[in-house]
Amino acid sequence: MAFTGKGGTSNYAQELKNTTYSPDDIYIAIMGVTGAGKSTFISKCCHKAEKGIGHGLKSQTQEVQVFTFRHNKKNVHLIDTPGFDDTYRTDSDVLKDMAYWLSITYETKKIKLTGIIYLHRITDTRMSGNAYKNLRTFQKMCGKPSMSSVVLATTMWDQVSIEDGSIREADLKDTAEFWGDMVKEGSIMYRHSGDYHSAMNIILHLINKHSTTILELQKEMVDERKPLDDTDAGRELEGEMIKQRKLFEHKLLKTRQEMDEAIARKDKDLIEQIAKDQEQFQKKIDDAQKGEKDLRISMEKLIADKEAQHRKDMEAFDKKLKDQEAQTRMKDDEFKDFMKRTELEREQEAKKRAAREAELDAAKEQVEQGDLEKLAVLQAAIEALQQQQQAADEREARLRQEAQDREQAIEHERVSTMALYSQRAQIAAYQQSMFQQEQQMAQAMQSMGGNMGMGMGMAGGAFLGALTAGCIVM
Repeated sequence: MAFTGKGGTSNYAQELKNTTYSPDDIYIAIMGVTGAGKSTFISKCCHKAEKGIGHGLKSQTQEVQVFTFRHNKKNVHLIDTPGFDDTYRTDSDVLKDMAYWLSITYETKKIKLTGIIYLHRITDTRMSGNAYKNLRTFQKMCGKPSMSSVVLATTMWDQVSIEDGSIREADLKDTAEFWGDMVKEGSIMYRHSGDYHSAMNIILHLINKHSTTILELQKEMVDERKPLDDTDAGRELEGEMIKQRKLFEHKLLKTRQEMDEAIARKDKDLIEQIAKDQEQFQKKIDDAQKGEKDLRISMEKLIADKEAQHRKDMEAFDKKLKDQEAQTRMKDDEFKDFMKRTELEREQEAKKRAAREAELDAAKEQVEQGDLEKLAVLQAAIEALQQQQQAADEREARLRQEAQDREQAIEHERVSTMALYSQRAQIAAYQQSMFQQEQQMAQAMQSMGGNMGMGMGMAGGAFLGALTAGCIVM
């Protein structure tokens, strides 16, 4: 994934590719529910910065990703985070992703955030359950001391009237459990109008504070060695999952009673609908139970899971590379066959052309000798020969165009194959570096008390590609 802007230079792009992650760089996390505009916000900043690089093997669902651009000769890293209402992932997976990123960068790289930008759609007429859950977990993740490093930004102002937007904005600010308490703790509210200048004004507000913050989740997991389910954010999310599980258990019990009644009435349509509802409710219950369990994971298990996932990813990538190579070879062979057939057709056409030219010469000679009786016949023959020549020229032009198209297709396949080779090398080098960092973290935990820190819960695969040097561009 890449964002491009005018005036991009290869030197700038190469500079980003060679980016190293220093504690002196600027790190800003972008958070909010899915659909709040996090990726769009990031693209505005990176677009104007000539080229922002998205890091990651593949954004299959929505993982923690880092986007980098330069400002005043400094690297600015924008951290794109998944929302807790992601379509394809459980809330526990999302929390583990963010916990893993925040913990491992703080533990091994001594990286601290310059600030956090929390985005909220001003188009939302009310604070939905998912939005409130996201906000509550966000508050617990940050902790009160970090609230002064938080920007609360509303998005999508172009889709509402100023009057309606202002009313909703005031409701967010005046309601303590929404943004009220956060503003009292030092958070600042901004309106993001959706353009580059608006996004950069928010970024510069945090940069110009010349400060960093350590989130509550980082303190709990790294400094205090708490497992994820024992952190404030983990307990908050676990409590939400327990409530959800009990809610759907109640709904499932109710549908069982309704099913008995539907069976007694022999209502086939109702029976089918209730069966679908039961299946959905059971899945929600299973997901909640899995989420509660997933919040409890040791560092040793995490590393093992990541290594297994790495092997699986690399096997899939190798298969993709082999398929790409086979596709290139097939197109190469097809092109060679095509060129052989084309050359044969050209040879045959050359012989036909020579024969036609000989016939035309003979016809001209007869006309010159005054054989007027055959003139009409000869003129018709000449016209037919000229039409055949025109058709031959058109066929030659088509063959040339087809040859050119095939050459371009093969070149595209070759470029794609080389890109896959490059990506594979980058991914392998990156993950080797990450495994070393994980081992350092595990050793540090062991040295501080054996099993004391081994319950730390983090993301099994979330950091895949998150802190590469900006050279994997999808």
